[in-house]
Order: sequence, then structure tokens, then C-alpha cells
Amino acid sequence: MRVVPLFRNDPSDYSCVSYWLLGENNHASDRNTLLDTGSAHPDNLSFMLREMALWPKGIGKRAVEQIILTHAHFDHTGGLPGLDGLLGPITYAWLPSGQQHRPVQDGQAVTVGDQPGILLHTPGHSEDSICLFLPETGTLFSGDTLYRITDHLGSYPQAYVNSLERLAELNIKTIYPGHGHPIAQGAVGFIRTCLDNVHHSLIHG
Repeated sequence: MRVVPLFRNDPSDYSCVSYWLLGENNHASDRNTLLDTGSAHPDNLSFMLREMALWPKGIGKRAVEQIILTHAHFDHTGGLPGLDGLLGPITYAWLPSGQQHRPVQDGQAVTVGDQPGILLHTPGHSEDSICLFLPETGTLFSGDTLYRITDHLGSYPQAYVNSLERLAELNIKTIYPGHGHPIAQGAVGFIRTCLDNVHHSLIHG
């Protein structure tokens, strides 16, 4: 599978990294997928479309057939109306989103690119947070569920602890986070270090 990060580096615009997921050989059965849509900044949509024009997508296939939203915060969902209007994708999200919304259930199977994936409900950063896990390659698209936690000074809901504990049990080899660079080495160790620091912090709820 091809993973294409889409991020317009503009200090004036707070936006996530979106990930465009394509099959390796552009088969008809592949599902061209966009994970998160970035902010509503007017330059983001044209940037995405220019980048997508550079890649083969499969004969007769739309650049984006489906969207997966990791949660409903503005920096992850702002580009959805523009993409809806141009491409009409199905949108998988925990909360109602998009013109062709498909509600997500924890553990739901979904094909992305040319790989089977699993949608995991991982509340904590937000109640509607989900991650996409690809078991064949050990790839996790974590949205904002994972970020570097290096001390014991924070306060976290019990739901977030539960989500980290769940992710720490998976055979994860690569993490594509909602902000920052991919973690391609020591992914499980990264999660367990964050979890250990959270365990030693204030837990509520």
C-alpha cells in the first residue's frame, strides 16, 4: 500500500497531517482513502488536489472514494465540505459527518487502499476518537490519540488510559500520527512509555 502524507506547511494555519492511502497496483478492488481532511483554510483543498494529480489512482476511479475521520476537531475535518462537493466520498466517522456518513462501530472492518483495516474506538483525546489499524503491516493511524508524553504532570481520563492499554497490546510497527512525523522504529515502546507516564499521572473519571 502507498501512504501519501498531505500537509501544507503554513505557520498561520493549524492543521493535521492527512494521509492518502492507495493500493500498490491500482486494482479495481482498491479503496482510495483519505484519513482526515485537514483544516478549512482555503488553500488546503487546492493543495490536496494538486498533490493527488501527481499519483496514479486507478482507471476510472475517484482520487478519494472514502474518508475516515479520526475525530471531529476542526483541524481534522475542515476540508470535508470541499471534498464532499467535488468527489462525493463515503465518510466513516464516530459522529455524523459528511453527505454520505457511515457510522463507525468499534472493531469495524474496512478496506483501505489494498489492505484490510480495523477501526478502533479510542476515546480520551476526545470521546469520538478512532484509530485505523492495518494488521497485515502493523500500521496504526492514530489521529490525536497518540502524542509524546514525557512526564507525570498531566491529568488524564480513565478512558484514555484504557485506550493506551489497548493499543499497547497490538503488534504495531509504524505509527502515523495526526501531527508530526511517523514513528517507524520502536512504535510499541513509544506507546508503552507514554502509558507508563500516564499511569504515574493524575487519573480521573
